[in-house]
Amino acid sequence: MGILLLVFGVGAAGWGAMFLFDLRGATGKAVARRNAVRAVTGARNLDLRLTEPSRLGAWFFRVVGGIGLLGGLFLGFIGLALTLAE
Repeated sequence: MGILLLVFGVGAAGWGAMFLFDLRGATGKAVARRNAVRAVTGARNLDLRLTEPSRLGAWFFRVVGGIGLLGGLFLGFIGLALTLAE
């Protein structure tokens, strides 16, 4: 169980760092993808409010990335402690 938590923690920390520090333009790509999905959904539903860009900009994805990074590090340390305790 400890190794599983360690692996998930490292993965979550990597994902969170990618968004928090905008590695490889991940934040900009996520914002563009979100706006494109909203535009397609708005066109399908004939809802013109969805064709406008989202108010959640890059800051939202950076906040989520920061939470993911901290949570991943926490999970990783718990997994490491459980692995070493066995």
